[in-house]
Amino acid sequence: MSSFLEEFLRNPATVGSLVPSSRELTDAVMAPIDFATAQCIVEYGPGTGVFTDVLMQRRRPETELVLVEVNRRFANLLKARYANHPNVHVIHGSADKTADYLRKLGLGPVDYVVCGLPFSSLPRRLGWRILEHTRELLGAAGRLILFQYSLRNERLFERFFRQQNHQYVLLNLPPAHVLVYASDEKSAAKKTQPVAEQAV
Repeated sequence: MSSFLEEFLRNPATVGSLVPSSRELTDAVMAPIDFATAQCIVEYGPGTGVFTDVLMQRRRPETELVLVEVNRRFANLLKARYANHPNVHVIHGSADKTADYLRKLGLGPVDYVVCGLPFSSLPRRLGWRILEHTRELLGAAGRLILFQYSLRNERLFERFFRQQNHQYVLLNLPPAHVLVYASDEKSAAKKTQPVAEQAV
């Protein structure tokens, strides 16, 4: 049994799909990234590294790549795989603590956050914290690239960000939505408090 399937069966709330993402989905997620100018890219929940491998291929050697993975087994796998690659940092931890990890590494600001976390399965307050935290990490110029298997949480995302693009990728199992967001200054100015009934 593959490590991806084993971890899905063990903890489906933190692994979004039974199978790794397709090449079509990977290409759609990479398309918004300007690799010629990106200085720091963060990936939440890299899992077995399907997107990470492509980020590694396309980034400039000096671009910092920070991988934040809550699953210890996946984090150890990624550490072993990228141990000899400069400017690649694998963190076993939670996405809502990324600013702390970046501060310890002496990195920032963040140009892009790539995220496939399954927000529909996460505890709603954790999902809220991750989005609020990400908005602060990216600032006005950064972009959040989300891939999700439904649009159930689209209104939640738009509490924190302004949608710039949406692509539906049919050639993936299951089909997926790729959403590109910029920081929403109006949302940032509001006092955003989690609502008990908000689905995350």
